[in-house]
Amino acid sequence: MGKHLGSKAFGGDDTMGLLVESEHARAIKRVLDARSRDVVGWLYEWGTGDLSIMWKGERCDDVIYE
Repeated sequence: MGKHLGSKAFGGDDTMGLLVESEHARAIKRVLDARSRDVVGWLYEWGTGDLSIMWKGERCDDVIYE
């Protein structure tokens, strides 16, 4: 693999976080609880094109993206 400039992990714990090689990410969508429509996190796109979720609190299983 190529040179790693850095890495970021998002998630509630070590098993739920996504590890991607990148230095920069931008929020592209809000993650909402499907029932309450409360914001539970943000969907980020990394410079590599990978996607990951930064949860506001605990991971939520029933979500929609807006």
